[in-house]
Order: sequence, then C-alpha cells, then structure tokens
Amino acid sequence: MHLTKSFLGSLIFFLLSSTILWGEDPRSTWIKLLEQKADCVTWVSVIVKIEVSSNGRSYPPSERKLEALGTVLSPEGLTVLSLHTMDPTESIRSRMRGAGDISVDYIEVMILQDDGSEIPAKFALKDEDLDLAFVMPLVNEDEKNASILYPSVSENSNVHPFPKPLDEVVSLGKLGRNLYRQPTLQRGWVNAVINKPRDYFVIENLSPGCPVFNSSGEWIGVSVYKKEGRRPSALVTLPATDIMEIADQARARGI
Repeated sequence: MHLTKSFLGSLIFFLLSSTILWGEDPRSTWIKLLEQKADCVTWVSVIVKIEVSSNGRSYPPSERKLEALGTVLSPEGLTVLSLHTMDPTESIRSRMRGAGDISVDYIEVMILQDDGSEIPAKFALKDEDLDLAFVMPLVNEDEKNASILYPSVSENSNVHPFPKPLDEVVSLGKLGRNLYRQPTLQRGWVNAVINKPRDYFVIENLSPGCPVFNSSGEWIGVSVYKKEGRRPSALVTLPATDIMEIADQARARGI
C-alpha cells in the first residue's frame, strides 16, 4: 500500500510541530553533563564494627565493608550520601527475633577515586530524619596550605529550579568496581512534587545518593529515602536548596 503525497506531507508537518511543541531534545545537554560533571559523583567506602545483643545475650563483634554513591557538593570535597546506604542497623534489625540493641561504629571512611586511590575521610554530619550523611576528606598537615579542589555538582547553589510533573530529568551515577566505576546517566521523569510537610520530588529510575538534573542541565536535588519511623519507605529527591542549607551546617562542623 503506497502512502500518498498528502499523507506524507501531513506526517512531516506533525513531526515538525511536535518538535516545536515539546522543545529541543535534551540529550545533547545531558551528554555534555556526563562529560563535565561525571567526577562530582563518587563512591564512598566505610568499614563498620557491629555489636548486637538480644534476649540477654551479647554476640561477638563483627566488621562489614559497605560502599555507596555520593554527590560532591563543594570544592573542598564535602560529599552527601543516603545515610541508609551506609547504616546496616535496619537490615540487621529486620533479621532479629525479638527486641535487641545494635551498636554501629564507623572505624574507617574512604572516598574512592576512579584511579583506585582512596582519600581518608570522616562523617561531618548525619541526619536520620532526612536520610542524609555528609562526609568530609581528612586534611593532613602537608595539605593544609595546598590548594586541593574537588569537582562539585554546582558552582551556583542559589539557583535550583523546582521541576513540574511529567518533566524529564536525568541522574548521574557510577557503576561498581566490577564495571570499572564508569559514569552513567539514568533518564527519568517527575511523577509528583510534594510541598508539605517538606518539599520532595517523586522521580522514576533513580539510585540513592545521586544528583538529579533537569533538561537544561541544572542541578535540582539528590535522591534519598523518605523515612517512616526509622525505616525507608520510598526513594525521593530532596531539593538542592535544602541539601545546600544542611551542607553549610556540615561544613561548619567538619572544619
């Protein structure tokens, strides 16, 4: 069956009209984002010492190594993560029979570099309610007067536009060690914007601790877990303005 000239003309007109209506394809913007901002996402490694007591019995201490993705917020290397990804307490509690006490002590924190090197770090601030953990690189005496700068997610923390439902967004991430920690882009869309009691964006196809950008390449937030009680109930995106406000407190404590 042959297509008529009139039908082909209508089809071309429709495609051109759709491009004008929906705007330019943001893929080129996001590819540039991947090239320029990939290093603002980093893996963080911790070794935790776990002590558990239950039903009047104390169990031998154990150690566990955990890795999670974080977003670098500032040139001095302040990095934000989802606290849940670094805290094994709830996963241990879910396997316990009956009540008990769980003690988690962080005995080593490292920021992992793509070249395999590790930067010693410390926790500057934890916020269990918002599922935030801020990590700051440790600076030794030789480095105090040196200019050590880290790639950060945003040079301008005063402009962070809120998205609208159905907006397309993208998050930056990195693969694990088995895939050489290569940078990734995950495309998603905004399902809902929640304003009360706190601002959250509900966005598809995210990983915790990763930064989220709009179609113009502007940073709009970081994905974390919303808590019910002390347990994670949903993966949401906390706005960049809120992240940076708490980061100021973390930076002051981490000095």
